[in-house]
Parts: sequence; structure tokens; C-alpha cells
Amino acid sequence: MGDEKMRFNQMLEALMAFVDAINASHSKGVRFGTDIRIHPAEIHTIAAIGMNQGVSLTRLAENLKISKPTLSERIKILVGKGLVEKRKNPEDRKAVTLWLTPEGKKADQHHTLHHEELYATFRQYFGEESSQKIDLFTRSFQELMLFGKDADGHD
Repeated sequence: MGDEKMRFNQMLEALMAFVDAINASHSKGVRFGTDIRIHPAEIHTIAAIGMNQGVSLTRLAENLKISKPTLSERIKILVGKGLVEKRKNPEDRKAVTLWLTPEGKKADQHHTLHHEELYATFRQYFGEESSQKIDLFTRSFQELMLFGKDADGHD
């Protein structure tokens, strides 16, 4: 196996180990300042609603780049957990708007704090190279996402 191909396989292994570590740390959900376990997709939905209180299901699905049926299921779970509430849209009686409950707001605030702590840890770890690392990782992950979409035809 050529050196580049071996390094490619090492890169894939490192990437998968990173993804596995993140998934393992969130597999049972995180409480984010509440007594409720919240999974990554759920907390990012909460954060998106928090930034757009009163958003419609359609608009939120567009913002999150997911299908309306997927989002509807997620909202159903979040409503059941007492983190999100649906309200009738006064301008369109068929439509609903989405709002965070007090517990949802608390989770959103703790999620923001979590990201601030992650940034502080990142900054401490990489020091003066933080800015360059952010640019490098962002560019690399974006390129890998494009690569993944192009290579997606393989089982």
C-alpha cells in the first residue's frame, strides 16, 4: 500500500474515532441544566427555536436542513419532554408556531454555556494556534462533507 493511501486510511480511522468518541459521550443524552436527557439533534433543535421563538415548522425544517416529517417527530418528542410547546399561528389557524418552555430555555442557556466551555478548552489546548486550527478544521470538515456526498453512492 502506498504511503498516501496508508495515511488516508489513518485519517479515516482518526475521523471515525473522533466521531465515535463524540457519539459515546452523548449516547444517553445530556441534561443541560435540567432533569431531562436531551440528545444532540434535540438540543440543536431547541437552540434553533431559541433563536427564532415563534418559528413555523416549515421554516425551522428549512433552517435545520431536515425534512418536515423528521422535524415533526423530533418536535413531538420535545413537546413530550416539556421542552417545546406548539401554539396556533394567529395568522394561519392551520399552522403552528414553536416556542421554548421555561425548561427548554434553561436547556438552551446551558447548551450555550457548554459551547463556551468547549471553546475555552479548545483555546487553552491550542493556544496561539487556535485561530489557524479553527480555519483548518472548518475547511477540512467542509471538504470532507463534500467528499462524503460525492462518495455516497457506495454501500
